[in-house]
Amino acid sequence: MKKHAFIFDMDGVLIDSQPVHYDADLETLAHFGVQLTRADVEPFAGTTNPVRFPMYQEAFQVQATPEEMMAYREVVVRRMFVESNAHAIKGTKELLENIHAAGYPVALASSTDPELIRWILETIGLLPYFDKIVSGEEVPKSKPEPDVFLEAARQLGTAPENCFVIEDSTNGIRAGKAAGMWVLAYKNPTSGEQDLSLADKVTDDFTKVNVNTFPINEEENA
Repeated sequence: MKKHAFIFDMDGVLIDSQPVHYDADLETLAHFGVQLTRADVEPFAGTTNPVRFPMYQEAFQVQATPEEMMAYREVVVRRMFVESNAHAIKGTKELLENIHAAGYPVALASSTDPELIRWILETIGLLPYFDKIVSGEEVPKSKPEPDVFLEAARQLGTAPENCFVIEDSTNGIRAGKAAGMWVLAYKNPTSGEQDLSLADKVTDDFTKVNVNTFPINEEENA
């Protein structure tokens, strides 16, 4: 078995869903009396709901509990995904096929809740490409902490230093690097202002990415 493995983020990497998440947060906050803009919530990209909503409550003086906000958001975000007619980002399916053809295991490590992850992957037709799926809500700490990536590596049976992460957010890139992994950043304009400077490599087009994009030493895989 080859030693290397690939770990994908979902929102903003496999699907242009980050705007949906921003808008779901904004609609939720507005429902509870706080009017904000996307620029206000973009810095929180990549974090889990249980981490993000207590931060919203404190930062924006929301007069509702995080639990109340998350319950309301759950309804909102599903409606928005249906209305958005979201689909896989161009080139992602081909990249996943290329990785599988080369024999490398693949995991998903997303801050989205587990049920929504599977629903989205089924909707865009990418669920069969993932050997393991890990939600940030299943580990102790959210991105930018490395927990979700380390758990994905553990489930894949691969050392963190042999994992390649594909991310689009500042917090996700920080998490990947904190895990000791090599990170490819996807520059997605729909993800808003994200700092990609810590990534090992940056792309804005998945159709130009394949296994050879990553620093794999084939002798190590023999």
